[in-house]
This record gives sequence, C-alpha cells and structure tokens, in this order.
Amino acid sequence: MISFKCSTRLVVVFNNVVVKIPISRRGYLQGLNEKKIWDKYKNITSLAELKWVCMGVVCQKRYNIAKTIPSIVVRRNKLAMPEFDFTNCDLYNPANWGIDGNQYILLDYGVNSYIASLY
Repeated sequence: MISFKCSTRLVVVFNNVVVKIPISRRGYLQGLNEKKIWDKYKNITSLAELKWVCMGVVCQKRYNIAKTIPSIVVRRNKLAMPEFDFTNCDLYNPANWGIDGNQYILLDYGVNSYIASLY
C-alpha cells in the first residue's frame, strides 16, 4: 500500500521505504540537512536509516509511527544533537518519531533553527 503526506515535502510511503520529495526551498534544505545530520549522528542516536539522497530527495527506511514520545527520549536527543536544541524544534510531535521494537527512531530530522525560522 502506498500513501502520501505533504508539507514542505511530498512524502511517499511505500511498504519498506519512505521517499521525501521537496516541493519548496525549505523542503530542499531539509533534505540536505537530513544527509548532514545522518552522516554526523547515525552512530550516536536513533535516526531513521538513510538509504540515499539525490538533489534534496531523500529515501529512508520506513518505520511504524510512534503513538506517543516520552519526554526523556526528546531530551536525550536534544543533548546528543545540539542542532535540535532550539525553541521551534518539534521533536515532541509523535508524528516525527517511529518505533522499532522498543526503540524510538527519529524520522524527520531535517529541520534546524535556520530552516525553522523560514516557516
């Protein structure tokens, strides 16, 4: 089953992967930033596995969406990744998190304080 979501990127959800296609400058910047964050933190914290990035289009492994996100998980990630310790950061939104067994996985990690200021 294929589903679609849209904000700054058109997100196409397949059975095993998610493809995020930028539809705005912010979406394009988010795709570039996800690559940067993946390269920097993939071995430090639980990020959605990045399969590939090409011209701002991102392909990630698909995870089930978390129903809730514990505050401790958000705080841990803000400490581990200082780029996410800003006021407009929406890490408390469960829709930005997946679950893999008992582990929470950050799905949408393309926003930084500059990109958030463009909204």
